[in-house]
Amino acid sequence: MGKIIYAAYGSNLLKERFTVYIKGGEFEGYKYEGCKDKTEPEDLGWIYVPYRLYFAKNSPKWENKGVAFLGYEEELDPKYQAVVRLWKISKSQFEDIHKQEGKSWYHKVLSLGEKDGLKVKTITGSWMKELNPPSRKYFDVIKRGLKETTAWSDEKIENYLEKFLR
Repeated sequence: MGKIIYAAYGSNLLKERFTVYIKGGEFEGYKYEGCKDKTEPEDLGWIYVPYRLYFAKNSPKWENKGVAFLGYEEELDPKYQAVVRLWKISKSQFEDIHKQEGKSWYHKVLSLGEKDGLKVKTITGSWMKELNPPSRKYFDVIKRGLKETTAWSDEKIENYLEKFLR
């Protein structure tokens, strides 16, 4: 059915978490059915994208605190551009991940260009009026994902994330 590159920016930066969306299983006490296509995703590294990370809504999975989204408006200030991890997956996996994330919250597919002849896409929602900081538990999953993705120091990860909480 073809491949695409999924750009992950929240808890899906962490391979352990993202793999549960693909293969099914449990993460942090919640069960996930996984995709129909259980093929392992291919890690293509990471990039900055010209969109701002923000936290919003009240997720029951994360102590009724906010979860990550990307703004729709292009972010011109490089300081506020978001890190995304690039996962090469099938188009059907992308659809199944979108369903598992919840199409009512993540109702916008954002195209981020192309890489190696494949479309780069992510999902987000428009919740800037419902800002809510993340739980410590969710924030820690993102930190682990950033460490695994970028190999940055803990201090650099803290500095990167803290600016999106203001």
